Amino acid sequence: MMTIYQVLLQHRGPLLKFTLSLTALKSCPGIDQLIRFVSNNGIQELTLYIYKGGPYKLPSSLFSCQVITHLNLLSCVFKPPPGFKGFSRLLSLKLFRVVIAGVTISSLISTCPLLEQLTIQSSTGFDLLEIVACNLRCLRLVGFFSSVCFKNTPQLAKVSMHLESSLWNLVSEDRETSSSVMLTGTFPVVELLVLDYYHLKAMAAGGIPNIFPTTLTHLKILKLCLICFEKVDEISMACPGETLALDPVPEPLEVQG
Repeated sequence: MMTIYQVLLQHRGPLLKFTLSLTALKSCPGIDQLIRFVSNNGIQELTLYIYKGGPYKLPSSLFSCQVITHLNLLSCVFKPPPGFKGFSRLLSLKLFRVVIAGVTISSLISTCPLLEQLTIQSSTGFDLLEIVACNLRCLRLVGFFSSVCFKNTPQLAKVSMHLESSLWNLVSEDRETSSSVMLTGTFPVVELLVLDYYHLKAMAAGGIPNIFPTTLTHLKILKLCLICFEKVDEISMACPGETLALDPVPEPLEVQG
């Protein structure tokens, strides 16, 4: 880690892009030092992936970086210091197995006014996710979300939601939890919708209410992952006019398996 830091010290001028991928978390002070250095040198694109030994608690220096435009994190603890007001220039945010409270991620989204792309992959899930993002165009959620509220997403055109097998088991076994899953808000310009088998199965079984409370009049592509179209029950489950409550079904609508 010190070798990387010494190399960075030889750099003159802004450091626009920095990627650090660690197979195992060993020296937190060393990582803190690197993050502090790049944060103080105009970092715009930061990727930090911890594959084993995490999660790694992000240092406070990261939250003072107001020129960052792309932030990608794997196995980190995201806990902003008091007074944190978001990232004013952030365009893309990707969080994979990041430890973060639902209220914190909702606040982060709302305080990144330029945010266009958002990816959240959680192995634990959230009780409430509130999305206020007037420039958001692409959203990908992987995990169990008890409630997702879209309050201001007028530009949202691509939505991908995956439940995955392990989380489907949680939903199907706990009826009280599954019945509380809700999605609210409006989606005026969604053109691409991606759902996986387990999300559709939960919806068809009544475990999850209709995923979209409004008619998807602009929908052009419906992509269904892990669906076997040779099985009658899965074909019925994937019927756009029933499971997704598309009335009328947008035309032309391309369905991909």
